[in-house]
Amino acid sequence: MNYLLGVDGGATKTTIAVGNLKGEIIIEKSLCTTNFKSIGVEGATKNFVSGINSVIKELENNDSKPFFKSSYFGLSGLNTSYDKVVFVSIVLNDSITSYLNLQKAVLCNDTVIGLAAGSMNKNRVIIICGTGSNCYGVNEEGNEAKANGWDYILGDEGSGISMGFRTLRAVMRAYDGRGDETLLTKAVFEFLNINSVDELNRWTYDEPFSKDRFASLALPLCKIAEMGDKVAIKILKEEAEEVITNVSTVVKRLHLEEKNFDLVFVGNNFKCIKYFKKIILKNLKDAFPNINYIPLTGKPVVGAIRLALENL
Repeated sequence: MNYLLGVDGGATKTTIAVGNLKGEIIIEKSLCTTNFKSIGVEGATKNFVSGINSVIKELENNDSKPFFKSSYFGLSGLNTSYDKVVFVSIVLNDSITSYLNLQKAVLCNDTVIGLAAGSMNKNRVIIICGTGSNCYGVNEEGNEAKANGWDYILGDEGSGISMGFRTLRAVMRAYDGRGDETLLTKAVFEFLNINSVDELNRWTYDEPFSKDRFASLALPLCKIAEMGDKVAIKILKEEAEEVITNVSTVVKRLHLEEKNFDLVFVGNNFKCIKYFKKIILKNLKDAFPNINYIPLTGKPVVGAIRLALENL
């Protein structure tokens, strides 16, 4: 029997969905990340194969040979031609290719499926501000544009990990006397259940690197900014300005300045209202009066199934 396959390979987890040929989701499963930049190629491949095989096994209970007639893989970290080569080896591996129509298997950045989940407007843009940050858009001519999404060393301004790094540096600047005193020090210590800079140093360097650990510090950052701490407010305002730049860049490259377009926004950082979300939305509305704000309420994997259906 023929099916559609949609995959949302996020920075911290992966969601797999199977749809019938009407685009109705009949199976949905979550598993660990399949981003090789987070856990390496071997770990990403292991997670992906395990997840897909569990879906195939479930289908085989009712079908001797399930076949995915069209599939869409939205993958965080897929930014370059090299990234695509690596992800092809992970996703289109020998153990599952017999179940796929390779002519209708599309690998793309996860912003593509997120945008399809949030809006089907001909002119649409998505901004993601979660663990990472990325902006992507398409216009009615079918042109595409993106900004940022280069991960935590080359970019990711507006992301949780960027906020987390800046929070830690603010704490250390205050400790050294290189920067202003800030309530962030006490807040971070309480959040991490530590009592000293020595313990903070161990938390930072002695444990295995994890984007989630650092991105989680966006929570105390936002809380302290809401309390009026100048250091925290400055960090958030500057991160918000970077997000405004990302969106403005994509809008201008797609020539949407005077047109009606949807902006889909998604990510936990938008829960930080006063000094992040409100600043972003106000400035963008002033710059682009015909913008329509749409919070992403559905799951990005829904967008993957929609695109797989279109791809038939």
